Amino acid sequence: MKVAVHSIQKTLYDGTAEKIICETAQGQMTVLDHHLPLITKVIGPAVEVLDAKGGSVRIDLDSGVLEVRPESEVVLLAD
Repeated sequence: MKVAVHSIQKTLYDGTAEKIICETAQGQMTVLDHHLPLITKVIGPAVEVLDAKGGSVRIDLDSGVLEVRPESEVVLLAD
């Protein structure tokens, strides 16, 4: 799936991923390819983006808004 993580200052991640793991007020959430569309608030301390090759990127943040769009596209606006 296509993933983009943006802050006010810059783009923190722009690429593809197999899954995204983040914390929400309701608990930990994993977003996989073809996830149902949703918008949710994300809380810190970080979001983890895992690619198909087993690599991962940890993005530190205080909070943000995660949007899962149709056609396997995910956008996270981080504080």
